[in-house]
Amino acid sequence: MRTWPVVALLLLLPLSLLGQDVGEVEWKKVIVKEWSVNAFLTTHGGGVGFQHGRTPNYYDKHFWEIDFHYNLHYKAVRARSYFNAKAYAYGKMCDLFFLHGGYGYQRTIHQKPYWGGVRIRYTLSGGFSLGLAVPVYLYVAQFDNTTGLYTSYTTERYEPGKHNIDNIVSRAPFFKGIGHTQLRPGFYFKTGLNFDFSKDEYTMHALEVGGLIDMVFPFVQQMAYNKAKPFHLCAYIAYHFGKRKGNYE
Repeated sequence: MRTWPVVALLLLLPLSLLGQDVGEVEWKKVIVKEWSVNAFLTTHGGGVGFQHGRTPNYYDKHFWEIDFHYNLHYKAVRARSYFNAKAYAYGKMCDLFFLHGGYGYQRTIHQKPYWGGVRIRYTLSGGFSLGLAVPVYLYVAQFDNTTGLYTSYTTERYEPGKHNIDNIVSRAPFFKGIGHTQLRPGFYFKTGLNFDFSKDEYTMHALEVGGLIDMVFPFVQQMAYNKAKPFHLCAYIAYHFGKRKGNYE
C-alpha cells in the first residue's frame, strides 16, 4: 500500500486551512467606509454629531467628526422671582455652546463573534473647538420713585452689580442675545469606549461612553461671582446610528 498520497494530503491540509483564514480576512476587509449620526447626553448638557470615516482593515477606523452641544454650568439653578413670572437662573451670565470639528481614531479591542454579539472599540478624537457664549437678557422691573410701586419692565442684558432678585422679573427670550454672541476659539479632546451591537455588517448601532474636555480662549465666565473656568470637563454617553459601505458601493 502506498503511503505518499496520505502524506501529501496531510502536508496540504494546513495550507488549505491557511487559505480559508486568508479568505475570511479578505471578507472582513469588504467594509471600507462608515458614517453615522449620533445624539449624546453629557453631565452638563447634550448635543448631536456626525462622523464619517474609513476602515483600512477590520481593526482600525480613521474618521472626521463634527458635533454641537450645550454646556450647562452646575450652579445654574432655575427659580422664580416674587413677581411669579417665568423661571430664570439667578447669576447666569451666558449660555455656552461648543462646536467641534476634528479627527479621530478607533481600534477594535474585542471582536464580535460570527454569530453576533458586541464589538468593543476604544476611540480617541480631538481638534478645533469654537465656544459660543450667548449673553443672558432679563426682564427688569421699573419702579416709581415716589410710590416705590412696580410700574413696568424693560429688557436689559444681565449685569451682576445692577440686577438682583429685587428687580429681576424673569428671563427674556433666548434669541435676544444671539446678536451679541461672543466667539471663543480653542480645542477639544475626547476618549471613550464604543460598543457596537449591530446585527449585520452594513448597519451601525452603537453606544459610546467616555470623557470630553474643552478649552477655549479667552476663558468664559458663565456665572456671576464665580471665576471663569479654564477648561470644561464632562462625561458623556452617545448613541450612534449609521451605515457601512463596501468596496463596490
